[in-house]
Amino acid sequence: MKTPYDAALRVRQRELDDVSRAIRTEAGALGAVEQERARVAAALRSEADLAAGDLTLVSPGWQRRMQGERQALGAQQAELQARVDALRALAVDAYGVLRGIETAADDYRAEAARTEAAAEQSATDDLSAAAFLRTIRQYRKAR
Repeated sequence: MKTPYDAALRVRQRELDDVSRAIRTEAGALGAVEQERARVAAALRSEADLAAGDLTLVSPGWQRRMQGERQALGAQQAELQARVDALRALAVDAYGVLRGIETAADDYRAEAARTEAAAEQSATDDLSAAAFLRTIRQYRKAR
């Protein structure tokens, strides 16, 4: 049954789908940054272990570059996490509005069904009363 809320439901559902898609995209980017950051940290640990064994292999320039890269990745990770969190909050709000509209649509359908049932009952009552009156008239005529 169509309701006045159907268009709003479709719009909100599309909005929720868009937000969900954006969350998946940002979460994928966040995962990639986390992997890259783990790779940089592992490279730094590996290089530090190697340098601990042979002091001629120490490369402060490389270490500074990798530490800078790790910091940049950390900042990017924090930014992506903030965007994912904001999108999740938006999704919660959109879902709440969607559920509210769905409830209103369900209430509309239920009210329409009650109205229809009441009209059917009224029609049935009218038919029963008319049949009863016909029966009484026929009975009185026959007397």
